[in-house]
Amino acid sequence: MAVTYTTTTVTNPVGAQGSYPLDLTQGHEGMLADLQAYVSRSYNNQSGAALPFGRMLAVDNTPTSNTVYAVDLAGGATNIVGIAVDSFTFEGVSGGKGAYVPNPTNLRTDANGDKYAGYPDKQVLNVMSKGVIWVYSATAIALGDDVRFFLSDESGSTAGKDKGRFTKTAAANKTVKVATGARWLSECSAAGLALLELDIPSATFTADS
Repeated sequence: MAVTYTTTTVTNPVGAQGSYPLDLTQGHEGMLADLQAYVSRSYNNQSGAALPFGRMLAVDNTPTSNTVYAVDLAGGATNIVGIAVDSFTFEGVSGGKGAYVPNPTNLRTDANGDKYAGYPDKQVLNVMSKGVIWVYSATAIALGDDVRFFLSDESGSTAGKDKGRFTKTAAANKTVKVATGARWLSECSAAGLALLELDIPSATFTADS
C-alpha cells in the first residue's frame, strides 16, 4: 500500500493535513504480485538481445550451441517456460558475470521504435513458472477473458503488440492461446496492465490459425 497525499487548505496556521488515504499502487510489467506462492526458475539469455520484463519466454535452442537453460521470447506454442520477472535480486551469477550491464545493453527496441528494459544478453534471468504477475495486455481485459500472447512483433502496426506480450483476441498466425493453466485476476478498460495467474505445469498452448 502507498500513502497518497491530498491537497488540503489549512485555515489555522497551527493546523495540518490529517487525511492520508491508502491507495493500492498499480504494479509494473513483470512485477510479481503475490510473494506467498510463486516459483521462479533460473535461465540464461543467449538470444543476442535484451529480454524485456513481463514477456512470455520459451526454450531457445537456436543456435544449437546455446545451453539447455537458454530462453528467448516465445515464438510458438511449444517449450514455454514462463514469464520474465522484473528482478535482478534472486540470481547469484558467477564466472565474471555477476554485475548486470547498465543501459543501453539492457534495452530492447521494438518495431514501433519503443524501448523496453530487461535482462541483457549473456546473463542469468528469473522466469516465473507459477504465480501471479503484472503483464501488459494490448486489449481491454475482463475477468474470464481468454489469455493469449503474441508470437511475433506486431507493434509496427499497433503500438503495444510486442512479441511475448498479452491479449485476449485471437489473430491468425500471430497469437497463441493459453488454453489451460492461466487466468486474468484483474481487469483493464483499455490496453494496459493486468494481473495474470500462470501455472506452467498445468498449462496447455494452442497457436491461433
